[in-house]
Amino acid sequence: MNTMEQILTGYYEDNGRKLRGAVNQILSGFGGIWDKDMDDFYSLANEVFVDVMRRYEGTGSFDRFLYSCLSARVKTEITRRNRKKRRADRLSVSLDTPVGEGELTVGDMIPSDFDIEQAVFGDRDPCYSGRLEEYFHSLSRIQRQIMELRMDGVPVPEIKRKLKLSKRQYDQNFCQATSFEKINLICGGHGAKKPDSIKAEERDKGMGNYMTQTKEKSKQDRMSAASVAKKIDRHILRFDHPLQRESEQWSPSMKGNLISDILQGNPLPSLVFAEQVVNSIAIIWNLDGKQRCTNVYSYLKDGFRVSKNVRRWEIEYQAPATDGDGNEIFDEDHFPVYEQKLFDIRGKRFSELPEELKDRLRDYSFEIVQYLNCSGEDIAYHIARYNEGKPMTVCQKGITRLGEEYAGLVKAISNMPFFKDVGGYKVSEFKNGAINRVVIEGIMAAYYLDDWKKRQEDMCDFIRNHAGPADFDDFEDMVGRLERVMTDEVSEIFDSKDSFLWFGLFARFRKLRLEDQRFMEFMTEFIWSLHMRKIKGVSFDDLSRKSTKDKSIVRDKMDHLVRLMEEFIMVHSMTDHPR
Repeated sequence: MNTMEQILTGYYEDNGRKLRGAVNQILSGFGGIWDKDMDDFYSLANEVFVDVMRRYEGTGSFDRFLYSCLSARVKTEITRRNRKKRRADRLSVSLDTPVGEGELTVGDMIPSDFDIEQAVFGDRDPCYSGRLEEYFHSLSRIQRQIMELRMDGVPVPEIKRKLKLSKRQYDQNFCQATSFEKINLICGGHGAKKPDSIKAEERDKGMGNYMTQTKEKSKQDRMSAASVAKKIDRHILRFDHPLQRESEQWSPSMKGNLISDILQGNPLPSLVFAEQVVNSIAIIWNLDGKQRCTNVYSYLKDGFRVSKNVRRWEIEYQAPATDGDGNEIFDEDHFPVYEQKLFDIRGKRFSELPEELKDRLRDYSFEIVQYLNCSGEDIAYHIARYNEGKPMTVCQKGITRLGEEYAGLVKAISNMPFFKDVGGYKVSEFKNGAINRVVIEGIMAAYYLDDWKKRQEDMCDFIRNHAGPADFDDFEDMVGRLERVMTDEVSEIFDSKDSFLWFGLFARFRKLRLEDQRFMEFMTEFIWSLHMRKIKGVSFDDLSRKSTKDKSIVRDKMDHLVRLMEEFIMVHSMTDHPR
């Protein structure tokens, strides 16, 4: 029996036990393989075996050659199947998708040591495909359409034309779809599952099981950049507390200046954390310093290049001197000789820095202030207290009075597609807390108009003490109903100034049990003419000249709108059903 016959017999005796074993071993590294698919992979292995037998030249290990070819072919097949499945569900995103107007791509934002195939196709760890699904689920309808079209290679001008988006609308939606929070849904944690949202009462219950080791309420400490990145990877350091205000996206030059300052060893403002114990696990909430943390994390993962507009780009460092052959030079006492060097960091990723500067960045020590063993109430207090001396908007201050649970519900409603895709809201209003204010005012106008408060802090106090989760559920349902019937013409008047009136009016319209489309018909007529219609000598335009949100003015406006709506419906009902 010659060598090839021995190989053939060895792999196919006992019903191909050895070849099947090789396939099983390769597939063991992948998840989600159904038993009914195994025969397909065994057949594929037969094809690979025949091809390898034909190509094998008798040198080297046949087993190693076969295993290498078989592994590559199986991996390709699994990737093809998962790519097809993901595309069918529109859950795939092009890694070449540009981020904003610069040179960065989505691929640039994903850490260089992150397994791209796992994240996009979910080959080995089922939680990766779940993350990608969570990412797309978090997008609004327009954001999802943009990402899908970019995935298909459609140019940006064509996307704007196809979706009828202005440059402002496109930039706003794309910026949100590629923010740190969104991308981190896919690649954050490198396999560590993100903790589920935990209600305030569950967190406080977890506090009771925690053995406090210190009576300190706060401490000052230091934390290296590498340690910050590790805590972000493990989801121990969190940036998504519902009471915390949104942070602005930093420009490329701001990111570059941050990296430059760190590499120079310049001091930076302290990071502020609050520790909360959940089921005996300490979760660290970031109260201040989100952009410093997340941008350092992103740079350490090769997430962006240093901007060419950085203020100081030549970084001085010390490195061992070398001769012409690259060998280190030692002095007469056999100590290495060092020399001063300059490195231009412009356009450089972390991986392109000299080792000395890489170590300097990893080892950079942030000053931190950490509040210990915090309850939900403690964190709300610290967020409000810490931001008192900063330009925190009225909207951002107000939501801290809601409490953690209700603040989370408000933010969930604020993230509904209605506000992202429909209304005439400004980009800045998604960052400064104005959309949260719109939701809070809408709830007051819909259910508690008789208790209307002029100041948002007072509204939040009232809602916290008198509203219930059912109010939030009902308001969310109402917003969804409006989105389904909304027209372009009517959507323009749903702005941050007057939205609460239209939400309150729709809440009263629902009691009439008419088709929602009839409300849109009234709103259209209101825009065209009814805003000028006088009742007792006063029009809505007259009332609107009083821009104050005093309770009496708001009450008068709502009563006027209800009268207009009732008249409109009565007239049209007579037209629809003439005697």
